[in-house]
Amino acid sequence: MALEQAATVEAEPTHRFVEVEGLKLHYLDWGGDPNKRTFLLLHGGAAHAHWWDGVAPLLTQYGHTIALDFRGHGESEWPRPAHYGPPAYVRDVVGVVKELHTKVVLVGHSMGGAVAQWVAVEQSELLEALIVVDAPHGPPPIFRRLMWRWRRRARGGKRPELKSSGDIIRKFRLNPPDTYMSKEDLERLALHGAHQLPNGCWVFRFDPETRAWRRDGVRSTKPRLKTLSMPVLVLRGSQSTLVSRAHARRMHRKIRGAAYKEIERAYHHVPLDNPVDTAKEIAAFVERTD
Repeated sequence: MALEQAATVEAEPTHRFVEVEGLKLHYLDWGGDPNKRTFLLLHGGAAHAHWWDGVAPLLTQYGHTIALDFRGHGESEWPRPAHYGPPAYVRDVVGVVKELHTKVVLVGHSMGGAVAQWVAVEQSELLEALIVVDAPHGPPPIFRRLMWRWRRRARGGKRPELKSSGDIIRKFRLNPPDTYMSKEDLERLALHGAHQLPNGCWVFRFDPETRAWRRDGVRSTKPRLKTLSMPVLVLRGSQSTLVSRAHARRMHRKIRGAAYKEIERAYHHVPLDNPVDTAKEIAAFVERTD
């Protein structure tokens, strides 16, 4: 199997919107034949659909490929009053899939992978297959959650306004920070997740209140993966510091018939670090399931 499109080739997706629970949710549509299959790609927390820019063009020869912005992220609307957390994101995904009128191969990275697990357990009839990319089963490790709390990442607050796009680039950080991305690609990713206000200031396309969902009494629990009967692939970045090999292997063993692969030259942000091998493993998996 060969991926015909090089990762360096820039294919421009179409911007589309769908309404779910009164919110306009944005997604990038990369094209591809929906008669083969439809890939729905989910990003992680505080990220956006452009996390998949290197992977999505490589999947279009295997089916229709779209990448969603969760509510409060990217170009999707912010709910007011703020209403976030895993149950809300699950409803985002279910609403989008129902609007597509087709089953999907659901691919989720990090927080998106956690949401994808819940969708697969609660709404299995909507999925052809599930692919979990460097996402834990249940909440992240306690040391990581304590670190985020220490950095005040779970307390909401006002979105800062910055003076220039250069300030956006300087302030942008991946979390965890390790990556194989080039400086130029990181800058491009930062600007995809920001825009300029009418007053001339620049802001990130991200609602800080998304971090405060636990404050509203929402709890994150573990979905019952043992109930899954669809084809499942568990992918892990070989150098990930968020999902250990032991944790990923335990999750893999819980799912009867699941496949497991590690992506070399990848930390936690697998689709950013090694998009070619990520797309290759996804494509090989779905072709085997056929």
